[in-house]
Amino acid sequence: MDNVSDEIRELSPARRLACNLFAAGVVLAAGLFLLLCGLDVIAVKVSRAVVGTLLCAGGLIFLGSALIGNNSVSLWLSACFLMPALVELLVKTTRAGYAELYPLYIATPAVASLVTMFFTRCWLSHLPVIALFGVPSAVFALHAGGVAGWSVVVPALVLYAGLLMLLLALRGKKKDDEDAN
Repeated sequence: MDNVSDEIRELSPARRLACNLFAAGVVLAAGLFLLLCGLDVIAVKVSRAVVGTLLCAGGLIFLGSALIGNNSVSLWLSACFLMPALVELLVKTTRAGYAELYPLYIATPAVASLVTMFFTRCWLSHLPVIALFGVPSAVFALHAGGVAGWSVVVPALVLYAGLLMLLLALRGKKKDDEDAN
């Protein structure tokens, strides 16, 4: 990916065809998997498999588009589908439930930015998103993991919000001072 330019480049006809064929293949594979579940060839009820399968299919389509088209936005979106697909898989295959795994939902934008950061090599532009969603996710994980109760989690989140407000105020003042000079 060209980090110097933010311009949007249209895909070549060959890459567009590759993206479309890949997407069609993923949808066909998802449909076949669900059909095999419905026919009891795979011992999973369609009702239990459909959400995770479709989330995974969406994530894989965006991932394929990102890799074929060298598109960081598609990569970011792929993580936003694949994280909930992972949660669905974990809920359906382990003893963990949504009550234990909900911090992963909160971390989704942070994970998406982390993955995209390595793809684009634009380190600093993704750090605010990672901090904005990663820290609260970690705080909520303390509750979900039984380490801390709401009486610790809520004050910690309020303190974090206050720190963010302080940082934004100081950043705004610095910008105002630079603009005045």
